[in-house]
Formats: sequence, C-alpha cells, structure tokens
Amino acid sequence: MKRARHTAGFLMLFSASSLIAQTGPDSYWVRFSDKEGTPYSIAEPEAFLSPRSIARRQAQGIAIDELDLPVDPSYIGAVLATGDVELVNRSKWFNAITIRTTDELALAAIEALPFVQTVRSTRRAVAPVPAPVDKFSLEAPPAMVQRGGQPEDYGASWTQISMLNGHELHAMEAKGQGMLIGVLDSGFEGTDSLAAFDGLRAREGIVLARDLVAHDGDVYADHWHGRSVLSCMAGILPGFLQGTAPLADYALVRTEEVAYELVIEEDNWVAGAELLDSLGCDVLNTSLGYTTYDDSLQSHAYADLDGATTRISIAAGIASEKGMIPVQSAGNNGWSPWRRISAPADAVEILAVGAVGDQGMHAGFSGFGPSADGRVKPDVMALGAGAIGLRAQGDSIAPLNGTSFSAPILAGLVACLWQLHPERTAHEVMDAVRRSAHLYGTPNDSMGYGIPDFLQAHAWLMQVGMDGHREADELLAYPVPFDDRLVVRMPGGEGQASVQFRDVAGRIALERQARFEGGELRLEGLDALRSGAYLVQVMLGQGSMTVRVMKT
Repeated sequence: MKRARHTAGFLMLFSASSLIAQTGPDSYWVRFSDKEGTPYSIAEPEAFLSPRSIARRQAQGIAIDELDLPVDPSYIGAVLATGDVELVNRSKWFNAITIRTTDELALAAIEALPFVQTVRSTRRAVAPVPAPVDKFSLEAPPAMVQRGGQPEDYGASWTQISMLNGHELHAMEAKGQGMLIGVLDSGFEGTDSLAAFDGLRAREGIVLARDLVAHDGDVYADHWHGRSVLSCMAGILPGFLQGTAPLADYALVRTEEVAYELVIEEDNWVAGAELLDSLGCDVLNTSLGYTTYDDSLQSHAYADLDGATTRISIAAGIASEKGMIPVQSAGNNGWSPWRRISAPADAVEILAVGAVGDQGMHAGFSGFGPSADGRVKPDVMALGAGAIGLRAQGDSIAPLNGTSFSAPILAGLVACLWQLHPERTAHEVMDAVRRSAHLYGTPNDSMGYGIPDFLQAHAWLMQVGMDGHREADELLAYPVPFDDRLVVRMPGGEGQASVQFRDVAGRIALERQARFEGGELRLEGLDALRSGAYLVQVMLGQGSMTVRVMKT
C-alpha cells in the first residue's frame, strides 16, 4: 500500500546489475520505450476497450489516445523469452509490465533489450510482517450501533446516508441503476455467499471478479476488508443495513497483498484501474493507501504527495482524465507521525474522502491535507467513525472506524448522483459534490471542503447550464422532478414570502404564500399542477428570485 520515490530529482530506478546485488529480489517493474510496433490502433478501439468504455469517452468528449493502446505483445514476449520469467501484470498507461523472476541472467538480458527503458525492483520482504494498526480500520464499540430515528429499511446505516442527504436521491429512485462501480481492495471474502449480497448476486450485479495478486481467479477467499467496504455500497439487510448504491453493478478487483507492504501493490492497483477503465466503469472506489514500505528505501516522503510523483497517484489522475470518478480514502494517519493523507489521495481531480463522526466532526485518525503542492485535501468528508457495514467476521453489521468506509459511503452516492445526470462529465459531477459541501467557501486541512449535501449537488447540476452558467445565483429547489412537494432553499432566507409558478407560456399556474424558516420554504399539495416545466418566482421583502423546476 505505498510506493517508491519517483521524482524528477530522484528516480528510484535500478539497473539489472544493481538489482542482482540485493538479497532475494523476485519482482520487477519493466518499462518500455515506445508502442511503435503495436498491432493495435487508435482507429479500432473495439479491440482493447469495451463498448461501454468507448461510450463513456464519447459522452464526455474524451479522445482515445496512445495511453489507451495495450503494451506491445511482442515486447512482452521478448522479456518472457529471456529465461525463467513470469508475467504478473501489465500497464498500458505506463507502457510497462510487472514480472517475477530469480533468474539473474534473465534480468541482465532484459535490461539489454533495446526497447526496455527502465527496470526497477519491487522485491518481496524476507518474511510476512503484521499489518500496521492503521492499514485496515478497526471496529468501534458495539453500543454505537444503537441509533434513533432510523427508517426501517436503513436501520443503523441511516446516519451515514442521511448525513449526506443521500436518502433524498434514493427517494428519487436513484440507487445506482445502470451505473458500474469498480472496487479495488484486499479481497472480498464471503461476498459469494453472505446474505447481505443476496440481491446483488440474484440480479448478477457482480460483472467481474479478478485477483491481480495471486491470479487464482478467486477473490472470495481473500480477506474481509474489500467485502466490508463493498457492504457500505451494495449491502442490503432490511432493518439493519442499506448501501448507498444498492442497485449498481460492481466489478471487484483484488490488488492488495495483506501480509506485506510492497511497492508491487501499487503496480497491481495501476493494472486494476486500467482493467476497470477498459471494462467501462463509471466510479472507482479505493480504500487503500500508501506511505511507507517494508523496504524503507522504497517508502514515500510527504513531498512525493503532489499528484505527479507516485505512480499510483499519477494513475488515479489518468483514470479521472479517462472520464471515471476515482473516490479514494484519505488514509488513517491522523494520529501517527505521518499525519497526512496517503497516496493516491493526493491525485489531481479525484475525490479524496476523510472521516467524521456522527456529529459531523473530524475523526482524529483521518489523514490531514493539504497535498504536498498545496491543493485542498481531503476533498470532502463522510461518516467514518462508527460507519455501519459488515464486520470482519461477516456475520453481522458493526460500527467500523476508518476512511476505508467513508470513501465507499460517498462513492455509492456519487454513482447515484451521476445516474440522475448522465449528460454531465465526471469533472462536473465532482465539482458539484465539492460545491455542495458545508465548508466550500472556507476549506481547511482537516475537513477539506467539508460534508457534501447530495441533494444540493443534484440541485446545482439541475440549475447550472452545460456552459457552467448558473441560472439562479442562490435559489435551489428540490426534489427535481417534484410531485406534490417542493422545497425552496435560499441561504439566509427568513420570513413570509410570495411564490408564483409560471408555465412555459409565462402564465401564472399557481400562487402561494409561505414562510422561510432556516433558509427553507416548504410547499405541499402541489399534485394539482400539470406535469411539465415551471419557473418559480419567490418574492421576499423587496427582492425576488427565480428558479426552474420540473413537475412529474
């Protein structure tokens, strides 16, 4: 879960001869110089991208480029032909492969190949080491499960969803239908049998399960962490748990090797992100983070967390450029000497998610920003101290501590929000989420932009034109579309107001008197209005504002 230094001033790359001198290395990153002889063509992307992946690019005006071309298979073949060499993973974005070998002569031959640019060790530790306390999150006291005011379907998970106004998206029947979420993690133990995923399995909602660590084809016997993460998005236990995107489809990829802390785990992640891109995922969730390694020579420094140094962070930024929304846990280093976020939370134009408690305050373990180059990090916050999901044993829910769980809680709602606005780009959706957060005007290093309001993000996307121009400066109305109830929100609004609904011809279809309380004006009994678009004019004091709404 952490990666070697790789900056312009200090490049952690080694020649084959220096690698041979080390003790027992067995895995390497081999980067190639070009793709000039590739049999693949940008003009024929169907050979390496799924129709869904191509459609995602087309919808957002993203060109298919050389990064999309797979690694030249002849280069891979030449490397494997040097001796006893095993192919582990490949990366088209970095034009590289990960190999495993103990053949010293093969290593020297690989470095001598004219199209090999660099060879770098990602060697194993001598023996497994215990996972650090903050590597995976810990269960909170069981008493925290008992919470009041829980709608029956949500149970104890009500707090984490209502904190973000996610239930309002669910009320619009946006529960992730048609969206594809990729989950990169340590394993998904029991997901093929546990009751919380009965509905997911019954509708064949797991479209891919891939192990990029052992390559044994089974992610369901490897570690609990990814499964507990998944439960925050896809789990359903009526009366106890509902995930934030319970009707989305999921692709599950194991990239994390729990017994070690190795740079190869980042390379696994890169391969996984590329796989999920090619599959056509919309949202990526990663509840892993990388700072230091078993081999201290490959550890990161805080200065590396600038979005352009660690390979995993560069790759997360590329994933965003390819039209996906990467959602990344900020890391649990707040109480450790490191204190800061972990890679790839520093990546450019992703959503790095920190953790708060149920009162909306920063959880002390949640990693602090900013990024090393001064950007706001974390981006936003969600419940991560006492978040509800399947516990490590998988037999019941438990309150869980960690940004590992705040990230998927938010990722599921990002998918639901994008479901409501399929015409929007990944960047527009991420921007709306940040803008909706309660500290957007005054971000800080512990909370970033704060806790998002997904209903407000939805309203923002409804009211801001495709050119970025907002049609109403401060007035928001929801739900959109509405039926018999409409809430108009105006920050600072208080007192009696006059409200007019005007149809597309400018005629007054309805007039009401209502009162702003706490910045909100609530209108009930609107079912008599015909379906269609309306302009709602709100007159308060000497001023008036107008917002566009849609009636079902």
